Amino acid sequence: MHTIKLEVQDSIYEHIMFLLKNINKREIEIISDDEFKKTVNIKMKMEELFKHKNVNLFESIEDPVSWQKNQRDEW
Repeated sequence: MHTIKLEVQDSIYEHIMFLLKNINKREIEIISDDEFKKTVNIKMKMEELFKHKNVNLFESIEDPVSWQKNQRDEW
């Protein structure tokens, strides 16, 4: 068995995937890193969204342990 890693431009990605998916399933396993890229892309978007925000959510909590206990007690 051999492993091949391809880095392709977006413009030909669908064509390459079409070709690979039409090869006998017993002879090839396609492992795509699309999920990783989606996760990275979402992370980048979130960082951009919150980059200019200044939020101090827990500054007003004097005793974190007590606060956490109170939160649990409410449930």
